[in-house]
Amino acid sequence: MVAACVYLGHLVLAGRIELTLVDRSYRGAANAAWMGTVLSLTAAFLLTLFGFYLVRGALSRERQGRTAPLVAASPVRSVTYLLGKWTSGTLFLLVLAGSMAVSLAVLFVLRGEGLPAPAPLLTPFFLFVVPTAAVVTAVALAFECLPGLGGTVGGILYFFGAVAATVAPVLGATPVDLLGMGVIHDSMSQAVLAQYPEADPGAMFSFGYYRAPAEQLKTVQWDGVAVTADLLARRAGLVLAGGALTAGAALPFGRFDPSPSWRATLRSALPGPPKTEATSTEPPATAGPPTAGHPSGPEGRPDAPTPAESAPWSLLGSLAAPVALRPFGLFAVECRRALRRRSGTWQVGALVLVGAGLWVPGSTGLLVVAWLWPLPLWSDLGARETATRTAPLVASSPYPRAQRVAAWAVGAAVPLALLAGPLLLGGHWRALVGVLFVPALGLAAGRLSGTPRLFEIVYLVLWYVGLASRQAALDFGGVAHAPPGTLVGYGLAAAVLLVGAVTGPHAA
Repeated sequence: MVAACVYLGHLVLAGRIELTLVDRSYRGAANAAWMGTVLSLTAAFLLTLFGFYLVRGALSRERQGRTAPLVAASPVRSVTYLLGKWTSGTLFLLVLAGSMAVSLAVLFVLRGEGLPAPAPLLTPFFLFVVPTAAVVTAVALAFECLPGLGGTVGGILYFFGAVAATVAPVLGATPVDLLGMGVIHDSMSQAVLAQYPEADPGAMFSFGYYRAPAEQLKTVQWDGVAVTADLLARRAGLVLAGGALTAGAALPFGRFDPSPSWRATLRSALPGPPKTEATSTEPPATAGPPTAGHPSGPEGRPDAPTPAESAPWSLLGSLAAPVALRPFGLFAVECRRALRRRSGTWQVGALVLVGAGLWVPGSTGLLVVAWLWPLPLWSDLGARETATRTAPLVASSPYPRAQRVAAWAVGAAVPLALLAGPLLLGGHWRALVGVLFVPALGLAAGRLSGTPRLFEIVYLVLWYVGLASRQAALDFGGVAHAPPGTLVGYGLAAAVLLVGAVTGPHAA
């Protein structure tokens, strides 16, 4: 992570990540203020999109590390505990962003330009990066405390919210400018008008990564954003808002209470079907004395079958699971386990998508949604062994590699069913490469990292750029008519990822 941040600092200094004004016609002089601002915008943008996934899981790690009972029994108040998590997560993100600032300063020296002035270089960092890190960490903690948002659904919702937070200032004025883009734009526009009165900097500046730096640009001397009391109050208000959101998250925070949730309590209180002799947990009475050497009842016989594993009823997960570890039996077991982990709402939505695909097979919008729906299942493929602490059991099983292949097959069968209409009737046959690639990516990312976060970050970016934005060069879902080179690339990536996930070691 730090190495990637150092490389981003190099890209800023080299002009590959650039900020220009008026349709790439003006740019600032390469001084400490300009470079520090471009670097701070880059860091704030990356923290907004990806920082959430880096700091999420602070509470779930307590459960995985088996320290949750200690936290629950400690005298530390929930508000204090969450504020401590918020502070540590914010500092973690600031360390990553700070490595970019350090690398930029070092590169300045290596280029023979001397050590830049610290104030112009670090002022944008404190004004724009620190509030962004504080808010992102607070949102990650709040999502973990709120029921239903601590998993993949929360990650999807946050991704859309982060995209909106970065795009909204470009489209117009917003009540909350998280990255400070509006303030930076107004300051730069005033500098452009003062030096080039004929310019029309009404449009928002262009900011992003470019393969070739813009040429023949007019240079603007800009000394940074003017630090005023109003600006300081607004940026500090974002930090305080992050702390307030974290403190408010203590209300829904259950403090690792092992008691069942209110839904489970209500379900157990409702009247259920009467128990019959077949479902009764008591052993049946016998007329005669027990057989010598074996207690009476099915539990006492060594050859008696064990009771079936109790699991909540699910709409699609009631498939029979053969115990024989044959290919189709292993696939059925993995399919049953994967589908029973999904909620009833998810399963009903999957059936709706299948029916809608058969009804309107040519709809690309439906295709985009269908590629997002199985995300919780894919993110669980490789990380499930770590989350359930069953990696040693799987590794010592008779067919560990076959089980991983079966898990990948389930991840491929689900989108194949969801996209049956577009594939068979709509002519979106290019989506077949995505059917092979995405579950391989989910299995490999989960086994490499041990968490679903790596896959969620990578896949959401690919989905947003390739499918939602319809960039053919990254399209794996048959939306934007990807060229043959893209299809071949995804196919080769699927093969490499699957082989690595099946044969490679599991994350420690």
